[in-house]
Amino acid sequence: MSTNPQRKLTDNATSAPEPGITRPIPVSRDPVNIPGELDQSADSATNPGVTPARFSREFFLPAAGALLFVAVLATAASWWFFHSGHVVTRNALVRSHLSELGVRGEGVIAEIVVNAGDIVRKGDLLARLDDTHLHAQRAQFKARIATLDERIAVDETALAFAREESQARLVQAEAEVQRKLAEADAARLRSEDAAAFHAARKPLQRDGAISAEALRDAAARAAMQASLAEAARAAAAGASAELDAARLAVDALQLREGELRVLRAKRWELLAGLSGVEADIESSRILAPADGAVVRRLTQPGMAVQTGTPILSLWLTAETWVEAWVPEEHLADLQVGGDVSVSFPAMPGERFTGVVERVGLATDFEMPLDYLPQTRETRMRPTPQVGVLVRLDSEHELIRPGMSAVVDIRRGGV
Repeated sequence: MSTNPQRKLTDNATSAPEPGITRPIPVSRDPVNIPGELDQSADSATNPGVTPARFSREFFLPAAGALLFVAVLATAASWWFFHSGHVVTRNALVRSHLSELGVRGEGVIAEIVVNAGDIVRKGDLLARLDDTHLHAQRAQFKARIATLDERIAVDETALAFAREESQARLVQAEAEVQRKLAEADAARLRSEDAAAFHAARKPLQRDGAISAEALRDAAARAAMQASLAEAARAAAAGASAELDAARLAVDALQLREGELRVLRAKRWELLAGLSGVEADIESSRILAPADGAVVRRLTQPGMAVQTGTPILSLWLTAETWVEAWVPEEHLADLQVGGDVSVSFPAMPGERFTGVVERVGLATDFEMPLDYLPQTRETRMRPTPQVGVLVRLDSEHELIRPGMSAVVDIRRGGV
């Protein structure tokens, strides 16, 4: 009987080796020799009941299950540890002040120099109303004020001259009155002396001591002095009248001063009108009240607008915050000034830090529907929600009002 060399080789490989003889290790027919498979082949040579595939499955499946269990346990532990120290809510969004800029007067829009999405700074020109008629009114007011200034200047000069003249006339009249009164007193004394002299001569003429001619001379002298005294009294009365006229002239100056005050008041009235026109000119220029961005244009050039008509919708970026809503059972965990971490679905992978600036005093059950991030029907839960205002430490150009956010609030005392 012939012997099969291959079968003989296999039999020799499986039989116990003889002392002093080294048997070759069988080589796999697989073109790719894997060291692990060689080891497993060697093990299968010594343990005929265990195949390489069965050994791999028995070892890999328990190991994979153990690793998966450890990973799940580590994830659960990390999640529990994080949530034990933080209040996490996805019911949050970016809030900000949206201002609709209006006009303070009537007019026609001449131009709008910004578009939706433009970034603006405080004081930047946004739009302008047609102010041609306002410039014409300003010119009219200035012309009237200039004319009134000339009239006031002339009247002030004339009044100053009249005041000096009246004062001089008054002083002169007072002096003249004093002189005339003195002359009248002197004439009165002379008249009295002449009358006394005439009376003393009458007995002498009856006794024949003096002639009748001497008595007639004394009588004529007395009559003349009496006439002079009467004339002096009349002159003093005339001087007094002149003094009264001078005083009336001084009083008349007060009337002219009153007229001058009326002119000055008229000038202030014109200045007030000019200020109003200049304010209208200034208000025709719509300026940014603060740093922000243009949300949209509400009107177009050429449109007529009334007082208060909104022209632009502006987002005031300086007043931007994150509003988060958390269940009421976490109210005791919220603390003003607590650390906050915020992420946005619009910016995956980025996180922003901030602080709790304010905790709401009322729950969402007491808030109007248009204030809540979602409608009441969508958000209604067995427990009310409390609003939390979060102020971010830094800004980002992609943060926009209304964006959703995920907020992690560190529990108070943790």
